[in-house]
Amino acid sequence: MNLGGKKRPQGTRHAGFVVSDLSSVGAGSLEGWIQNPSLLMAMSDRLFAFAKGAYSLIVGWEGPAAEDEGSAPPPVEIRLPMGSSSKSSQEPLHVQFTAIQWLSFHKYSFLALGTSQGSILFYSTAGSLLHRQVFQDTPVLQLRARGNWDKSSQRSSVEELCVVYAKAIVRIDTIDLQPLLHRCLQNAESRAYKGLSEDVFDDKNRIAHQVWNVSRNLGGTSSCIDGAITGVMPPPLLEHQSTQRYFCAITVGSDCALAAHRLSEDRTSSLVNFLIKKIMPATVSTVSALAKFVWRSSDNQEAPEYRPPEVKPQEFGRASLITTLKDRPRHGEKIALSPSGGMAAITDSLGRILLVDTQALVVIRLWKVCFYLLLSLRPTMSLKRGSTSQGYRDAECFFIEVPVTGNPSVGTPSHKGITKQDLVLCLAIHAPRREVVEASFLFASSLALLL
Repeated sequence: MNLGGKKRPQGTRHAGFVVSDLSSVGAGSLEGWIQNPSLLMAMSDRLFAFAKGAYSLIVGWEGPAAEDEGSAPPPVEIRLPMGSSSKSSQEPLHVQFTAIQWLSFHKYSFLALGTSQGSILFYSTAGSLLHRQVFQDTPVLQLRARGNWDKSSQRSSVEELCVVYAKAIVRIDTIDLQPLLHRCLQNAESRAYKGLSEDVFDDKNRIAHQVWNVSRNLGGTSSCIDGAITGVMPPPLLEHQSTQRYFCAITVGSDCALAAHRLSEDRTSSLVNFLIKKIMPATVSTVSALAKFVWRSSDNQEAPEYRPPEVKPQEFGRASLITTLKDRPRHGEKIALSPSGGMAAITDSLGRILLVDTQALVVIRLWKVCFYLLLSLRPTMSLKRGSTSQGYRDAECFFIEVPVTGNPSVGTPSHKGITKQDLVLCLAIHAPRREVVEASFLFASSLALLL
């Protein structure tokens, strides 16, 4: 299967991949299989990942240069491990992947997969399971990585990982996540070098994280459908001298089109306090027990096996509701977040798209279908009966940073001297019911309409 397309004119950047078999993720089973809602996809600079059911597939891109043709690595297939269930082994397992996200740290990339039982699995690009942890016992709805511009690598780097559940939002700082994944990757590479191919990871390693119950702010039986942490926000009016950090989170629920929350940083879950409260007492007790054993024992008896204290579920941090937009029967469906988190595009059940400034928490643009514009740009377009009510239903939004100068080489990762000022934010909207793709610069009036 070749998704690279035909040869483009010289100077146009393109890439593709060739895979002989994608049947594990449903390829070829039905026409339009790639538009199946149960098929999860994530793309990085050089890798593409699919996930469906209990299977995932990592595919490498072929580079844009002619000499890169055929240079893509072979696909890597991942199966959900049988031991991923926290329930009794006598119960039937119906676990599947529900969320997917690439995490890029300078030279290394990792694949994060969420499951229907609330666990997050971290894999290397070779398909080795590096770490697994359960943050909530409900299905993972979404995984989102938010980043900042890194001047040293001249690209956006991941700053945090956001895990969205129906009742809660979890934030994982890369300061806590990156060292653990690198250490697990080195261990996996060492085992592979020695010919040990089995995935062996230590469940005792726990990722420090923060969790907030955002559904409590909405009241009633409302649950979160999608959400995202957009970044740091100012403290409340009466807490300007507070040393705590506050994060802004936006959610869409079953009875609201948009809700904004202020999340208070839970310092008890920071790495330093985690070490002080969890590791230090265990270390002190172990050292004291060994000292007493050496002092009192005169023979070579084995020391009793040490068992670390059981990790208890983390308490919810303080989350307060800032504002909400309720317009029944309309409700939000999906959130698309810009790379830095400053903008968000929200699709709703009435076929509209809201562009939200997440710092000012205001809606700055609203997309509806405009058939006069469509007919003026495409006079031969035929409108189906009843299509006037379609709007942007089932639309998919994606933010792209494109070069200002129009030079395609500026957007390549290998280009030297690129700065954040060389890129402009663009929003791409795919409206499948109208069979169009719209790409608009958010701070300009230009609009491109493509098939």
